[in-house]
Amino acid sequence: MTVRRYRSGRIARTPVVIAGAAAGTVGAAIGLSAHFARRVLTPARLPEARTIVRAVDSDADGRGRIWLRGPDAALPGKYSFIFDDGSSHARLGAALEQVVRGRDRLVAREVLAVDRGSLRPGARGRVTGWWYTDPAELGFETRRVGLRLEGGPSWAWIVSPPADRALDGRWAIHVHGRGALPEETLRGVAPFARAGITSLILAYRNDPGAPRGLRGRYGLGLAESRDVDAALAWVREQGATSVTLAGWSMGGTACLIAAARGPQHGLVDGLVLDSPAVDWSGLLDRQARLSRVPTGVARLAGALMQLGIVRGAVPGRRSTDIASLSPERFAAELRVPVLIHASPGDTFVPWEGARRLAELKPESVRLRQGAGEHVKLWNVDPGSWERATETFVRGLTEGERTP
Repeated sequence: MTVRRYRSGRIARTPVVIAGAAAGTVGAAIGLSAHFARRVLTPARLPEARTIVRAVDSDADGRGRIWLRGPDAALPGKYSFIFDDGSSHARLGAALEQVVRGRDRLVAREVLAVDRGSLRPGARGRVTGWWYTDPAELGFETRRVGLRLEGGPSWAWIVSPPADRALDGRWAIHVHGRGALPEETLRGVAPFARAGITSLILAYRNDPGAPRGLRGRYGLGLAESRDVDAALAWVREQGATSVTLAGWSMGGTACLIAAARGPQHGLVDGLVLDSPAVDWSGLLDRQARLSRVPTGVARLAGALMQLGIVRGAVPGRRSTDIASLSPERFAAELRVPVLIHASPGDTFVPWEGARRLAELKPESVRLRQGAGEHVKLWNVDPGSWERATETFVRGLTEGERTP
């Protein structure tokens, strides 16, 4: 390569130099996008623990309270606080007081119960919408069963309705979201039990006690829907004649796929979805903004997954078919009624995907607009959430094919 110097001493950039710089820029963009794509597909080794206990005391009425600093500390509603690397659990009521000290915002919440562990200053954990940690807390008969998924043996909880309400052949399958565990879905089980429906709470690939996903990755609902298919086949063997799928976040994606195009779709009579990931292209854009990277990085990451350049987690396929995870595709394929709980205030999964699906299928998709953060609508107003869900599933039981 040769270079020319101007009289000023500057190096004149030849086409070779310019091309090399451009290639370096493109290579950097591809590398960043590939990293972003792999992060979306890969489960975190440990859940985040960015909320810290600053103090534990009592308010003027003698109620126990905890002072927290960190994400979601001030959210309205009632929540679980999971701390000590997941080994400890407390239930927190409403936010009682907020104090700003320098850069810190401390929030006091009522302590309703400490189920495991000991709340103390310095403890780290996360505020989550789970609330229940064991199905027995719901007050219904429960048991744990084994079932086989595509990658090997797994397990599930069965929650049975009261014997005098149980409906023959009516089941529901509850599917948690990305980075969560089956416990996440327990909030949504009671309305099904009151309606006489038997519930299966599924542990799918990458959950503790379940098979490892292909390459240890998630499939954005595409791989996980195969586990929903396996659960549908299992409940059919137990005598199920119709099954309602209840999905949270990415679990909602898996349920949509199973109901729209899965091998057991004929068994599905309806869907109940909370904060579902309906539009993965829009979701990747949102995640890019949250990560403070250009949205172009997210779109290139989607292309790399779509082309299989970044390998996905669906057995037998290199690619992750993000193009099929859109409101338009789901609207064209769905043939059953759908109830969606979603919030415009969801900062993690854009609610526009759910709204678009409801606009495209007004005859069969009902969008219930709630208030709250991602998969935390029940926590803000559990009564309304459960009433809407119970009314919907009772309508399915009575043969109403539209909400």
